[in-house]
Amino acid sequence: MSQAAALIPLAALVWLVKSSRALPRTPSSLAWAAFPTLLLVALALLGFAGLLEGVLTIVALAIASPTLTFCARTSLTRDELWRTRASWDAETRRKCDIIFVAVLVLLCALLIELPFTTVFIIGGPRYLWLELLLCGLLLATLYFLGQRRAVACLPAVLLFAAAGFGQHFVRRFKNSAILPTDLLVLNTAAAVTKEYVFSFNEQTVLGVTCLALVICALSLVPPPQPTEPSRAHRILRNLGSAGISLALLVALIVVPDYMGQLGIEMRYWYSINCYEEQGFLPSFIAVAQDMPIRKPDGYSDERATELEEAHAQAWRTQGAKDPSRTQAVEQFAQSQPSIVVVMNESFCDLSIYDGLHDGYEGPSFFKEGLTDALASGTLNVSVHGAGTCNSEFEFLTGNALCFVGAGKYPYSIYDLTDVDALPAQLKEIGYHTLAMHPNYASNWNRNRIYPLMGFDEYLSIDDFGGVPDPAIDTQTPNEPHCEVFHSGVSDAATYDVVLERLRTTDKPLFVFDVTMANHGSYDQNNLPQAYRMNYQPKDYVGEETPERLNEFLGCIARSDDDLRAFVAELRALSKPVVLVFFGDHQPTLSMSYNDYWYPNEPEDVHARRAFCTDYVIWTNYDVAGREQHNEKDETSLDLLAAQTLDLIGAPVSEYQAAQLDLRNHITALSTGGYQTADRAWHAATEDGPAAELYHDMSLIEYLNFATRI
Repeated sequence: MSQAAALIPLAALVWLVKSSRALPRTPSSLAWAAFPTLLLVALALLGFAGLLEGVLTIVALAIASPTLTFCARTSLTRDELWRTRASWDAETRRKCDIIFVAVLVLLCALLIELPFTTVFIIGGPRYLWLELLLCGLLLATLYFLGQRRAVACLPAVLLFAAAGFGQHFVRRFKNSAILPTDLLVLNTAAAVTKEYVFSFNEQTVLGVTCLALVICALSLVPPPQPTEPSRAHRILRNLGSAGISLALLVALIVVPDYMGQLGIEMRYWYSINCYEEQGFLPSFIAVAQDMPIRKPDGYSDERATELEEAHAQAWRTQGAKDPSRTQAVEQFAQSQPSIVVVMNESFCDLSIYDGLHDGYEGPSFFKEGLTDALASGTLNVSVHGAGTCNSEFEFLTGNALCFVGAGKYPYSIYDLTDVDALPAQLKEIGYHTLAMHPNYASNWNRNRIYPLMGFDEYLSIDDFGGVPDPAIDTQTPNEPHCEVFHSGVSDAATYDVVLERLRTTDKPLFVFDVTMANHGSYDQNNLPQAYRMNYQPKDYVGEETPERLNEFLGCIARSDDDLRAFVAELRALSKPVVLVFFGDHQPTLSMSYNDYWYPNEPEDVHARRAFCTDYVIWTNYDVAGREQHNEKDETSLDLLAAQTLDLIGAPVSEYQAAQLDLRNHITALSTGGYQTADRAWHAATEDGPAAELYHDMSLIEYLNFATRI
């Protein structure tokens, strides 16, 4: 179908070339006409490459192709149009110019919105007026800066197009909005794009049409007619106008409080919905204004320090009276077990979605084969579909993103030199600390962040034999490559490295293994027969296909099998090992099922279902004083490290001791609330039973993180 659809722009291109031979042309008009012509060529090439999808895309092509042809022909005849305009009286020209500018600005806003949402078409985002002002002021600034030449506006147009088309693909691959912090990690985004297919649908084709219309409109802006007595006077006047436009633009961005005074909302767990409802630019700026960590009400260093000391002392006093804790502490001091943490890419149990309406029961070994674990259960996380680095951050530092600010990437925007982290803590008591992730070392700035956190070593893709595809491995093309599964090095290959280190290293090890195999996309169709699933969700008519779902479930089945084999090897080891295993986030596709099957529930309940994974804390030895019957205990990533250290009797920091005391009352955190000891959830903004303790947590974390970056 895609190849057949390509004939539409191809036919329009042929007609354009033939019909334009007799039209007047100048070098500048040819240059302007080249833009829509090249867009026609691009649409045809996308079709022949099989990258145009959907029946509605054919309809969009039927609209786009003649429109692009019209744009090219109009640009070629602009001199004639200018002469027609010159024949009008001054009042008519003024009115037409006002209408022309209004349409141009509206097209620019449409160029941003149309590729990723239909809300603009249905009724326009709530803050359309604000987006129009932002677009207009940016265009005016560049127009006057370019001495009233329309070509100077092209950078703004390309920026608008990049926002719209970029948001389309980010929504498709991550089901989220582009946040300001995403611009700081473009290298990481680029590193994983090879796993995705960049195909176009009807919305992006119409976005291309809008781009052509904007460029065509700019081509019709007449060149400036000198009216001032001197060239210097004209330049100064235009620069002054540019300065005024820029000042107004900056004031519009920085002066009003977008979330406070303008009432723009941001629900970070469904950020894309906010962008749809309020417009891309207003929402993006609102998030940018929210990036600084806000000081909690009533904060002072002295008050936060007093609270931390009081809660830490309360926990230590209680622990001193607990014989089970005392036995675990004595055992740890003598044996100092190695600690292996596996953060498994996208590992989760999607059976929480009512068995996916087709009897799916989840990863069997993870759920049934670790009956002698210290603890396991639901793990509340702060990201969905992507943002692995934030899961790392919460676990390794013990800081919750709900207090830092959702949508922020601490690895990319803060200096973590003085921030306490688990690797440095364990290193101080004699551990050799090792991080490993079989992908590019620079992803999420890990090569810069890990040494600051106290890791002695970092094994990246080159330490696993290089990029799995030798054809694109320019550094180690001739070295043997590790086993590959789905999106990269298999989980089993990373476990082999862990086991080899455990067997050959005398010092106790702390290993942080961030796996890669389960990474998206889930339309690669590359799973072996043994892991090809065939679940067909009933009562579901949404954008997710059974093929994508089954590819993901096949990845989870393989991870479950690799975990089974890994645990068997750990059981056979003669040295004590603690295994902490958890998933960093759910895959993007789960949000579609969540929205479709549970449409009318409270937002916080709805979000928690999608913003959770699973964890287990297991040891290959009997922990003194602890009952190992796989206690089900819901928690959150910021508390998981402290919980683990407590269970195995390891030393804890003052901050972790305070966390453990508070955990007696607040057992888990989420992006918008907290769970109390009675398993009830409460919104962060409500006056719940533990609201004061939740506030204590925010003060203590601000002291331990925000004051150190």
